Amino acid sequence: MSGPGEPGRHPRPQAHAVLCRALVLFSVAARAAMEADAARPDAADWQARMLAWLERTGLDRSLEPGEARLLQSPPGSLGDADTRDASWRAEGVYVLAWALGAHPPLAHDRLADPNDLAGPLRFLDDAALDAPEAPSLRAEHEVDGFLARQLAVHWRLREYSLRPGPMDFAAVVATGGWARLDIDAAALLDRDLAIDGDTIDRAEPDAILRCTSIASERHRAASWLAGADPVYSRVENIT
Repeated sequence: MSGPGEPGRHPRPQAHAVLCRALVLFSVAARAAMEADAARPDAADWQARMLAWLERTGLDRSLEPGEARLLQSPPGSLGDADTRDASWRAEGVYVLAWALGAHPPLAHDRLADPNDLAGPLRFLDDAALDAPEAPSLRAEHEVDGFLARQLAVHWRLREYSLRPGPMDFAAVVATGGWARLDIDAAALLDRDLAIDGDTIDRAEPDAILRCTSIASERHRAASWLAGADPVYSRVENIT
């Protein structure tokens, strides 16, 4: 039996809801990217175009209150923390696009490229939700395996922040009884988590921070797919 905020506590979202959430998250990430170009004369026009698209498609009804406020904030008005947090939603978009079969799997230390996500998800296309064939999701066992890998990577990064140093991470994954864990062999080096071609204890601090942010957002998205909570922002994560 699952506890509050854990995968499986709620029904899993269906494919249409996953597509809607992916497009909402992409909009949030796009709004964050807009801050860098806030001084451009057409920045407000671009924002208005996106907001109008969300309304025409009905995606505005899928926005959480905090997302709606962020999307409606004038260009240049977001604080650094809000901009940074919103930009990381692109990693959640990747996970949902993967679940929809619209993106191949990415390594745990590789950032998702929004340019590779916009086309397959039909961002800003008025017919984004009206494809001739209904969207479909990967099988539940695939999603659960993906979640097990995200949890393992996220846990290792969090553990390293608390207790720096090498460990036999492969053994922890193989024997971990507190949760289902999994890891791709390509993510390991000398039986520990690899980052940018080296073991985690030899990785650059900035690379570890980058991978931790990636893992946090991907873990949240995978947990949402597995029914942790119908509200994306309420999905619990490792703290």
